[in-house]
Amino acid sequence: MTNKLKVLIGVNIILVSAIVFSVFSVFPLQSNDVKGKPFFNLADLSQVNQFDINGQSIVRLEDGRWVMNGKVDVSPMFVGRVFQAMQQTQIIENKKSMPTDGKDITVYVASTPVFTGTIASEGDVMAYGNRNGEIFSIEMPGQFLNLEELFDANEKDWRDKTVFRTSWRTLKNFELTYNRNPENDVNITFKDPFYSVQNVKALDSAAVYQFVTSLPRVQVDQYEVRNSFIEDTVKKYRPFCEIIMEDLVADYNAEVFIYPFDNKVFAYFPNSNEVGTLNTKVVQDLLVSWHFFDANDPRKKNR
Repeated sequence: MTNKLKVLIGVNIILVSAIVFSVFSVFPLQSNDVKGKPFFNLADLSQVNQFDINGQSIVRLEDGRWVMNGKVDVSPMFVGRVFQAMQQTQIIENKKSMPTDGKDITVYVASTPVFTGTIASEGDVMAYGNRNGEIFSIEMPGQFLNLEELFDANEKDWRDKTVFRTSWRTLKNFELTYNRNPENDVNITFKDPFYSVQNVKALDSAAVYQFVTSLPRVQVDQYEVRNSFIEDTVKKYRPFCEIIMEDLVADYNAEVFIYPFDNKVFAYFPNSNEVGTLNTKVVQDLLVSWHFFDANDPRKKNR
């Protein structure tokens, strides 16, 4: 073999080595390919209209509400957390197994499943995901939380605790009746292009807007059937006041009886026969008289 041929072979070996090195630099080994890639890999979350978690089905209705198992309105906060996880959860690396069964998740677009998988956590440190038979360790970068607990869907905790699900654009009528002081009753009715308040001639429109937009902040701690309270109080005594709200979205209509006791305020919902406690500060802002909406109220002029 001539020296010239040896040199040529050596050059070729160097070139081949350089090519191999560059290929592996651009395309690393498959085990490292997954790092940083989205676990859910959903192209457009705005198209998601249903997700099932361990048999619990959460569906978006045409009016924008999310309902669990066809009967319980879900808190927007919980839906938001799930969507954040779907968007941000990333793969760290491949794994051979998962420590627990975890939560089974199916995501739908137009009633067609686009994702099926399982998420499990090992304490608050490590989370795992099974997608199409492949198992990974996963994380939400910068978030220190238990991913499996985030997907722990149940009707009691996920239920929307909002008492008056209404808005400035959809409220039709709000009637507040005081059983012992009817002279303070409030009746707000939408009359295009604005609201009117019974007994009020000079309407304080800012006060009306403030009141209506504050209604969705009224929430109960928990809805429950409390038979002892119903027997000892609801069936024996008239409530301090009764509230009837009518909304353009009929499912948002509400009827509430208010019972204040010492440092607690109870709300009874006759349509569902449930009881809940209300925040006292929120109730103080809610239980106003019609004078609150009167621009000529002397108390406003003295401010």
